[in-house]
Amino acid sequence: MTEEARDEVLTRVAETFPPELINRLDSQVVFNRLSRQSILSIVDLRLADVSERLKDRRMTLDVSQRAKEWLADQGYSEVYGARAVARVVRTKVLFPLAKKLLTGTIRCDLNFVPFPC
Repeated sequence: MTEEARDEVLTRVAETFPPELINRLDSQVVFNRLSRQSILSIVDLRLADVSERLKDRRMTLDVSQRAKEWLADQGYSEVYGARAVARVVRTKVLFPLAKKLLTGTIRCDLNFVPFPC
């Protein structure tokens, strides 16, 4: 981010929020928008966490590139960035997988796909 862009953002913050609020902040950090590759890397990290949890059960998680892209699309917002990626992986992968494990149906269901592939 250029210094001019950073100054513009901080000027807009000062115009939008009262000085009393800004004064309560220890610092202000300005971020660049995440690239598509960065979001996919975050998806990979979250899926690696799920894979790590499956190791004790001697299971592996194999996710197609198309599914990873879908998770990235669902977990990214231009306003909030990639905050929702962890939530999407949790609700679309981890929770359905946990349900299948608890009911004992994961061994029989080789087509377990809770999202488009």
